[in-house]
Amino acid sequence: MVEVHDGDTLTVFRGSEAVRVRLYGVDCPEKAQEGGPEATAFVEGLALGRDVSVGPVTRDRYGRTVALVEVGGRLLNQELVASGHAWVYRRYCKDFDLCRRLVKLEEEARDRTTGLWAGVDPVPPWEYRHGRKFASASIASAPSMRGSCRCDVDLDCGDFSSWQEAQRCFEECLRITGRDVHRLDRDGNGRACEGLR
Repeated sequence: MVEVHDGDTLTVFRGSEAVRVRLYGVDCPEKAQEGGPEATAFVEGLALGRDVSVGPVTRDRYGRTVALVEVGGRLLNQELVASGHAWVYRRYCKDFDLCRRLVKLEEEARDRTTGLWAGVDPVPPWEYRHGRKFASASIASAPSMRGSCRCDVDLDCGDFSSWQEAQRCFEECLRITGRDVHRLDRDGNGRACEGLR
């Protein structure tokens, strides 16, 4: 039996024992955050009333078992990212092969604008939890941003005069937010706006 607390946290019951499980490598929007209820409903749809297999990876500071959870032959961690209901939690995702696969699935979900990626500027839950909610703005309503870097404004490669400028902005926003907010590195190779080279 499984109890779903939110998109990335469940309680798995083994007989009379209850094990609190945090899904490894992913971070879903918080319950009160946009996309949070949808992530919870997605996990409930896959896991409630079903047998799950838990592959422990570690324990977190709250004593939860951080794990890979399989249900019906599908890896729940992976399904959340592929469906656009979770970010890859890059800070804690250390399994090279799995995390690389999750990052690819996240990029594909973004490209399809599915789940939370259908929103204008989805706020990662680690920013939401710490009160760093970046304001959304569009280029159309913003003053000309050419030559400047802002992580809270929608920019693309056409807003930079050189690939070096785009690369600086890409690296700065990645450092601040933990993600490629402007999607300047489409192929995930760490180089922004290669068409400007």
